[in-house]
Amino acid sequence: MRRRNKNVRKAADDRRRRVWMIAIVGSSLALAITVGVVALRRREPTRPQPVATQPGARYVARPTNTVTFTKDIAPIVFNHCATCHRPGQSAPFPLLNYADVKKHARQIVEVTGRRYMPPWLPQPGLVEYADARVLSVDELGLLGQWVDEGAAEGNPADLPALPVWPAGWQLGTPDLVVQMPEPFALAPEGRDVYRNFTVPIPGSNAMRYVEAVEFRPGNPKVVHHAAMKIDRSRYSRGMDERDPGPGFAGMNLPETTEAPGGHFLNWQPGKMPYRAPAGLAWKLSPETDFVMQLHLHPTGKPETVQAEAGFFFTDRAPTNSTLKIILDWPAIDIPAGATNYVIEDRYVLPVDVRALSIFPHAHYLAREMQAFATLPDGTRRWLLSIKDWDFNWQGDYRFAQPILLPRGTTLQMRFTYDNSTNNLRNPHQPPRRVVFGPQTTDEMGELWLQVLPENENELASLARDYASKQLEKAVAVNQQRLRSDAQDPKAHLQLGRALMALGKAVEAQSHFQRAVALDPKNDEPHYFLGVTLRMQRQMKAARQEFETALRLNPASYKAHGNLGLICYEEGDAVRAEEHFLAALRLNPDDKFAQANLDALLRAKGALKR
Repeated sequence: MRRRNKNVRKAADDRRRRVWMIAIVGSSLALAITVGVVALRRREPTRPQPVATQPGARYVARPTNTVTFTKDIAPIVFNHCATCHRPGQSAPFPLLNYADVKKHARQIVEVTGRRYMPPWLPQPGLVEYADARVLSVDELGLLGQWVDEGAAEGNPADLPALPVWPAGWQLGTPDLVVQMPEPFALAPEGRDVYRNFTVPIPGSNAMRYVEAVEFRPGNPKVVHHAAMKIDRSRYSRGMDERDPGPGFAGMNLPETTEAPGGHFLNWQPGKMPYRAPAGLAWKLSPETDFVMQLHLHPTGKPETVQAEAGFFFTDRAPTNSTLKIILDWPAIDIPAGATNYVIEDRYVLPVDVRALSIFPHAHYLAREMQAFATLPDGTRRWLLSIKDWDFNWQGDYRFAQPILLPRGTTLQMRFTYDNSTNNLRNPHQPPRRVVFGPQTTDEMGELWLQVLPENENELASLARDYASKQLEKAVAVNQQRLRSDAQDPKAHLQLGRALMALGKAVEAQSHFQRAVALDPKNDEPHYFLGVTLRMQRQMKAARQEFETALRLNPASYKAHGNLGLICYEEGDAVRAEEHFLAALRLNPDDKFAQANLDALLRAKGALKR
C-alpha cells in the first residue's frame, strides 16, 4: 500500500466521523470510532440522558410495551431524519420504513442521545432558531424506551403517511437556473479539495431582485458544504479561465467577490433554503458572475461534481439592506498540548439594530463557542452556544424572530480550542503548534452576525464605524503576531495595509519593506510598497515595485493600473493607455483603471463627452 502522511490519514478519519459513514460501517466498533467517545469510556446504557430543551425537562416513561414504531417512532423519523435519509440525498441509507429503522435502531439512539444527530450544533434551550433540527426530550425518551423494550412495530393502521418531498427544487420552479459549465473530476483519495467555480449569470440587461437562491450539489456524497458569492467584476471568471480544468483552487475567494445584500449564501446537508423577508431582496446587476466554492471530500473512488443553483426573483425592489459584522481574532497561536486556548473579540453597536442570523466558523481544534450581547442596562442575551464544535457540521443559523439590540450593546464572542491528544479531531498526531491560516490544518475563529439597522438611514454610519473598528483591530492583531514572531511576513503585510488605510503611509512603508525582504517572491508586498512610494511621489522606486509585482503575478490588474498612472503623470500616454487596458482586460470592472483611462482619452480628445 502507498504510504500516506499522518495528516492525510487523520483527515480521512475525520471524514469517517461524518454521520453517513456511521451508517455504512454498522458495527459497534466502527460506531465507537465515529462517535469518538464510546471506545474511550465505559459503555453507557442504551437510553440516553437527554439534554433538556427547557430547564428541568425530563422524559416521563410511557407504560411498558406501549411504544411502537407505527404510532410513536415513525413520526419522529419521518419529520427529523428522512429528509436526508432517503434516495438521492446526502445520507447513504434510507429511513423510510420499519425495517430500515429497526436495522439502525441502537445507532439512532446513540447519536441522537448525544445530539450528534440530527446535525445541529447550537445548545438547545438558549436561543430560538428557525428550522432548528432538534429532538425534544419526549422524542429522545420515546426512542430510548422503544429500543429498550425490543423495538416493536405496532399496528400498521397507526403508521402515518410518508411526507411528500418536492421531486425537484424545494422552493418551487426557479426563475433562473445556473450550472457549472462542465463536471469537475474529484480524485478518489488525498486531501479535501476547495474548488471555486465561476458561472456567468445569463438573462436580462436590467437590474433584477433576488429573494432566494437554492443550491443543489449535484453529487451530495462528496460536497461537504458550499459558500456562494457574486462577482460584478468578472475577475473570478479570469481566474477560472487561467486555472487548468474547471474552476480554480483555493479557500480564499478574490476581493472582488461579495455576499450580496449582507446575506449568507451557504449550503450544507440538511439546510432548508428560504426566501428573504419582504424588503430584503438583493440586487442582481447585469453581467454578474456567480461563484460557488465547494468543499469536496474524496470517497475512495473517482467522482464527478456538477453543482447548480436556482434563482428566485421578485418584482419588489429592496427597501433596506443588512450588514454582516465579524467578531474574530486572527492572531491565533495555539501551543502544542494546550487544552483551553481562548480567543475573544467584541464590538459596541453605534445604532439600534435587529440581529437576523449568525454564522460561526473554525477548524478542527475549536471545542466550545459562545456569542452573546450585553445590553446597555447590563442584561446579557445569548446569541449562540456550541458546547462541542464539529467542523463537519458548520452552518449559519437564522433567529426565529429578529433580536432587537439597542445602541450601546456590546457584541462578544469567546471561542475555546483544544490542541491536545484529548481532541479526537486534532489533525496533528502528535499535536504541534497551530497558527491562524486558511487551510484546515491551520486554525480560524470567526463569528459573523447579520444585522438590520432599525433606521435604514443609519446603515452608512454603522458601516463606517464598523470599518474603522476593523482597521484598529487589524493593527492590534498584527502587532501581537509580530511580538510573537518578528519575522512573520504576513503580519508585516497586513499591519502595513491597515496603517495605510488609516493614513499612516510612512509607517506602513517600513512594514511593506520588511515583508518584501522576508518574502520576496510574494507579489502583494511589492504592490503595496509601490503604492506607499507613489503616494510619497517616489515614482522611480514605485515603478520598480509595480513591475516586480507584475513579474511575480501577471494577473495583478492593480499593478497595471498604478503603472498606467505613473506613465500618465510622466507624460507617456501610450504606455499609460497600454497598462490601463491591460488592467481592464484582467478586471473589466476596475474603476481605478477605467477612470484614469477615461481621463487620458479625454485629454487626447478621443473620448466623446
